[in-house]
Amino acid sequence: MRRLLLAGLLVVLGFGGYFVLTAPFTWVALHPLRDIADGAQPDLANGRSLFFAGSCGICHASPGQKEDTRLGGGLTLVSAFGTFYMPNISPDTTDGIGKWTTAQFTRAMREGVSDDGHNEDPAFPYTSFQRMTANDLRDLFGFIKTLPAVTGKARDNDLKFPSAMGSGVGLWKLLFLDGLPLVADAQKSPDWNRGRYLVEGPARCAECHSPRSPLGAIVADKRFSGAPDPEGNGYAPNITADDTGIGYWSQREIADYLGAGVSPIGIPAGGSMAAIVANMAKLSPEDRTAMAGYIKSIAGIHAPSAGAPELNLTSSVRMLPPASTAVKSLTNALAEPADALAQASTLYAVATKPLFLERASASLTGAGDGRILPAAKLTVVARDGDWLQVKIDGWQLAGSEGAFEALEGQRIVVAILGSAAIAEVARHPGVVDVATNATWFQGALTGWVSNESLTTDLDKIWKYDGVLYAAACGTCHAPRRIDGYTSDRWLTDLGRMKGYTDLQDDQYRSLEVYLQYHSKDVGPLIAGGKP
Repeated sequence: MRRLLLAGLLVVLGFGGYFVLTAPFTWVALHPLRDIADGAQPDLANGRSLFFAGSCGICHASPGQKEDTRLGGGLTLVSAFGTFYMPNISPDTTDGIGKWTTAQFTRAMREGVSDDGHNEDPAFPYTSFQRMTANDLRDLFGFIKTLPAVTGKARDNDLKFPSAMGSGVGLWKLLFLDGLPLVADAQKSPDWNRGRYLVEGPARCAECHSPRSPLGAIVADKRFSGAPDPEGNGYAPNITADDTGIGYWSQREIADYLGAGVSPIGIPAGGSMAAIVANMAKLSPEDRTAMAGYIKSIAGIHAPSAGAPELNLTSSVRMLPPASTAVKSLTNALAEPADALAQASTLYAVATKPLFLERASASLTGAGDGRILPAAKLTVVARDGDWLQVKIDGWQLAGSEGAFEALEGQRIVVAILGSAAIAEVARHPGVVDVATNATWFQGALTGWVSNESLTTDLDKIWKYDGVLYAAACGTCHAPRRIDGYTSDRWLTDLGRMKGYTDLQDDQYRSLEVYLQYHSKDVGPLIAGGKP
């Protein structure tokens, strides 16, 4: 009998302990008190900004209608933890939150507790909303109350273990809800702190862009490094400052993306991100710029997005298999035979070639006094069997004379010169570029090259490079208009992509010069985009 009584007592104590641990008041007792809203009237303009920063309508809008301010709920979120049915948060006093007080709304947003006192499942991202101030939540609630009241309630969630434990969510909150506000960083600018607040709080960017543990909590050391879409529709990419993320995006480009939804390489936002961008576009440019500044400052985490190629961190060039058989041949396939070149006075290199100052030192195995790069224009001066004496025109930047450039002020390299070749360049007086205060020297160099890897048809090179661009870049992206970039952008953008590709070095160099010559700041300088 005593054993039965003891067992019964243990059961009662167990249930009692479970009730205490999972009850909302226990979480409150273990966490510091937070600010409360002052007595001022809600700032509806601020509330509107917070509403769209949080993209509230994406989850809570009524199905089958376009107005994301009709918050009747009913949309579904299918996840590994079960199916969630978004609740009605319109001002309807029966089915929505029209009877709630500001204190109840604040508690729901920061503590995950509903108006009737039960714990909300963390599919409601109060882990991010907890960072918001009470006055901001008052303003947000005030704005929501100005929206149309919508009747109707969503059905109950259909959840799996452990989410289906109901009150057991209280244990989850004890583990993963810290209840802390964001404290402004005095070492950072007000704009950075504003951006941090929006990103970490109402915009809740980490909720989608971070991987989660088996218990559904964000993995702290992989925050913002990308994660599968909870509904299985794609992948929320890495948005840290790593090359596998958006490290190559500038703050301006991030801000532009938040407003227009087009990436720096011309890819439009898709899926749920397109809807989020539509909301972000309603923020002020200053807020988007602030968010971009904070996102740009997030430390890089090496985490390739699902389906993306692994970054090549070695010193050798490794390229992806071309998507088109048209570019499987190397640039040497563009070369013309010697007899086709015999009468030509102007030739173009299709591959990197050694340049020799003296005919006597020229050989097919020699390193040469410099290198001619693909698409370089060569004027034939003399011929000696299989060797051609050629003149190459270009520009040298003071301090970087080893790079022989096609145009003043444009980093389009046509040759790399050794010290002996640099000394032999016939240079004109220097020209100072007003914009950069740099000095450029126009000059010409004569040397010897073999008659291999040459062509008379520059258009043939450009056509090859155009197909190469579409196929190589198109492996991962929808290539944008080549004249949408400036010449110098290709030096950095294509340089970063070099790590993902397995083009031969000549293919890479030929592609780079093609893109530079057809950039919006260079193409107009040269008739037909030809050097």
